[in-house]
Amino acid sequence: MLDPQVFFTECRDILDNHYDRRERIIKVTRDITAQSKKMIFALHRAAQGNNKYKEADQKQAEIIQLFKKLAEDIQGLNYFRYSKSFSGGFEEFIEGVAFYHFLMHQTVIRKDQVDDFFKNEDGTMWIKVTINDYILGLADFTGELMRHAIYVVSTGKYDQAMVICKLLRKIDTDFELIASTYLPQLNKKLSTLKASIKKVEQACYTFQIRGSEYPKDMYLSIIKNHQERYEQDQQSI
Repeated sequence: MLDPQVFFTECRDILDNHYDRRERIIKVTRDITAQSKKMIFALHRAAQGNNKYKEADQKQAEIIQLFKKLAEDIQGLNYFRYSKSFSGGFEEFIEGVAFYHFLMHQTVIRKDQVDDFFKNEDGTMWIKVTINDYILGLADFTGELMRHAIYVVSTGKYDQAMVICKLLRKIDTDFELIASTYLPQLNKKLSTLKASIKKVEQACYTFQIRGSEYPKDMYLSIIKNHQERYEQDQQSI
């Protein structure tokens, strides 16, 4: 006959291990998210200042080390058991590396290129990246594209801003199909994506149609004021 005390002691130990692991995962994920945001800010600063990406590279290396720490707690079935606790960290990191990749190559990063960040020298992956996290990370990446496009158009590089605008439109078209057939949670991010497209379109319009009406030193102020008014309108909806 099973001793009740032994049984409940085992249950207690299992629950203690579960909560301890979950707390570690949440803490590391919070650090990954914070460092990923700092990486994105560093990328914007470097892109706008024509500087090298040394700070972003450093942040990226620190994030990979945090992922290696996370990997210790999410092996096997634990990956799926705790996925809701750490998927946000993956999405934020993918947002950052996707923006970095765009700044370097002017293209959208592929899933296999994201996987390369999590492979050993022999090519084996030490942590899995789901297609859902990849897609949701790309959805967040469009917000960084919009911010970069606003800066680009304010410097007079209209053609480059239009390239970004066309890319955002293509992503929107693809994401609408994915959201309706495969990933319903993507619908939550589509409204933000459409708002980003509208911001870039209106900034390009302001430059192309009305830019000649103002001196160059006033143009950046016009774009920023337009951006602030649009964000205030969105918050009031």
